[in-house]
Amino acid sequence: MSTLREQQLAWLEHITSASGLTLTEVARKAGLHPSTLTRFWSRDDDGHTLTSSTVAKIEQATRVPAYEASHPKITAFAENEATPFVPVNDNNPVEAALKLAAERSTDIHLWSLKTGTLSAVGYPSGMIVAVDQAMTPRAGDAVCAQIYDFRRGTAETVFRVFRAPYLLSAAASGEPSQPELVDNERVVIAGVIVGGFTLRR
Repeated sequence: MSTLREQQLAWLEHITSASGLTLTEVARKAGLHPSTLTRFWSRDDDGHTLTSSTVAKIEQATRVPAYEASHPKITAFAENEATPFVPVNDNNPVEAALKLAAERSTDIHLWSLKTGTLSAVGYPSGMIVAVDQAMTPRAGDAVCAQIYDFRRGTAETVFRVFRAPYLLSAAASGEPSQPELVDNERVVIAGVIVGGFTLRR
């Protein structure tokens, strides 16, 4: 039977291989000291283990349950519904404000929507949305989620409305998409949309 340390090491290896993040990046994402996980990884002489508090922070930040290491590596990420927002005009005060807000918080990520799946709740295609990865979703929230296909090793980023325990589309027109059950394994909520902005074109 593997030791607790061995389980934790396998878990971290699974997180880094599946996400493409380094141990330092995982630590920062979890609000830990940047060297916490690299020091843990290199200490193999005394059975050193991560505290339950540290494990909980990593779980919350990565959405990977503690010591889960059974799934294959995710090798392809689809972003058909949105792309990360990258400011292109530093002279535009709104773009500058959005950039500053994202830079000041490791939990806020900006996306430019390419889908109308949230148009009925005020987030149409073309809008820039702010996603808070640290916020706990409530029923009715517009959210960003990941849908994994472990057989193919792929993940898709989607934007839906959370109606526990399902994700539903909220398009102003067209057919609704198939509901997705949030099981925190194949379907994982990555963050809650906390605001939207439309820039002049």
